Amino acid sequence: MLGDSIRRRSGRRARPRAGREAGMSPGWRLALVTAGLAVVGFFAAYLFATLVIYPRAEALGEAVEVPDVLGLQVDEARERLRNVGLSVAETVPVPDADENEGRIVAQSPLAGQALRPGAGLRLAVSAGPPRLRVPNLLGFEESAAVAILERAGFHVERSREIAEEPAGRVARVQPAPGSELAIPATVLLAISTGPPDEVSEDTLPAAAADRAPESPR
Repeated sequence: MLGDSIRRRSGRRARPRAGREAGMSPGWRLALVTAGLAVVGFFAAYLFATLVIYPRAEALGEAVEVPDVLGLQVDEARERLRNVGLSVAETVPVPDADENEGRIVAQSPLAGQALRPGAGLRLAVSAGPPRLRVPNLLGFEESAAVAILERAGFHVERSREIAEEPAGRVARVQPAPGSELAIPATVLLAISTGPPDEVSEDTLPAAAADRAPESPR
């Protein structure tokens, strides 16, 4: 009996664990569990986004699929939305140099997403190109005036003319300072070449002095 007991104990000790037979360390098991949780989390987030946040119309049964209203006038967009049971919740004017004023340049939610009947869309509507006022640069040095206009988004052209301003300074701005222009726009700077010379008897040419009338005797 003692021999049988010893043999039974030795048999139990010789039996390896299943994890060790497979050669799997605790670190590998942790990595596999972490990877599995990451995959499950990804698919859960995907399903939440597609079925709850931005579901397709067919996923909600009675929901309405959002139509594409980009490029339409606001009144046209209202009519299209009204026909499918939606409305305009808000319009936001935004400067846009590429789209005509009054046309829709963005919408939220996007076309193809789903809303419940009666819900409203937010629309960004072009306010046309951005507009700026021409600054008063009279008397500024040429380089400074050009830098100011170019930073603001204007194109700059220059000419030279005789003026009362010191040479190298802005004598005239066209369009006039304060004019409101749609960007991009061109502003002309007339740069002074200096004031005209003053004419006096001391500066008259010799020939002109010779022709001066003689005083009566």
